[in-house]
Amino acid sequence: MESPPTDCEPRGATVRLRVTDTAERLDRFLLRHLWQGTGRRRAADLLALSAVRVNGRPARKGTLVHPGDEVTIEPVPEDCRSGIVTSLPQAVVYADARLIAIDKPPGIPSVAGRGAGPTAEAMVRSGFPAMRGGGLVHRLDTGTSGLLLAAQTPECYQLLRLEFSRKTIRKTYVAVVHGRLLRAGSVSHPLRRRARGRSRVIPAKGSWRTAWPAHTEYEPLRQSGDLTLVRLRMRTGVTHQLRVHMAMLGYPILGDQRYGSEHVGIGWHYLHAAALAFDSGEWPRALATAFPHHWKALFADLGWSVSWETEICNAP
Repeated sequence: MESPPTDCEPRGATVRLRVTDTAERLDRFLLRHLWQGTGRRRAADLLALSAVRVNGRPARKGTLVHPGDEVTIEPVPEDCRSGIVTSLPQAVVYADARLIAIDKPPGIPSVAGRGAGPTAEAMVRSGFPAMRGGGLVHRLDTGTSGLLLAAQTPECYQLLRLEFSRKTIRKTYVAVVHGRLLRAGSVSHPLRRRARGRSRVIPAKGSWRTAWPAHTEYEPLRQSGDLTLVRLRMRTGVTHQLRVHMAMLGYPILGDQRYGSEHVGIGWHYLHAAALAFDSGEWPRALATAFPHHWKALFADLGWSVSWETEICNAP
């Protein structure tokens, strides 16, 4: 076994560890062999950034490692070393006296739920203590990364909510999906919550009176093997809409344990809110994120360029 770094994370070279003991969860293995129980947040950050792999495959904290498995920890980019949970300055895409836009890290909920832990809303409020009322204007799924808007004042909050309801804020996402999607298209199929287990959204059948209208546009950008990079335009705002529609079409999002075919997940999926465009002159014309760090390993494996701003943000 190679000697790991003595502080907390890889600094320019890949760390390789061989499992020699009994089977155990990956997060516990990392804490025993790297940080002696003192770096739980650091381990979570590296896992969320897809820096940790088991036998060459991305892994999550609950992944079981067995004797003979190889665990690798890739070098973390310089601007990520402070940790994705606490690095709000790097996450801020835009800020003025009324509007804040952040690039939400993967694996972090937008708002507080049943479990404890950091949230995007808490990150924003801690970073902008002068915020008067307001807060997050919309949400992203915990496993989805990308642009989130927050209002600094109640007046701004109400105005942005009104614009979302009027569909004058256009949302562009990118996703990596299973399957070779060859043609652009759209799907309009109402969605509803499942009667049992209401955290799951399903395509509506029969009477659609209690369902939500949902419309998604999709366009393939790149293919490699059985994976396709797609640009998605969300014309409505139904919970889990993009994930359900793509799974319904037979192209589930990579890493999506709930609606895909993944049995072992990594704590997030390959869906990223890449850009927002505003029809109103009240706001910046458009906002966009940089390429997500946690996708770089996959893109390198597939031979895809990470220079995607033109093809993503020039969508009609």
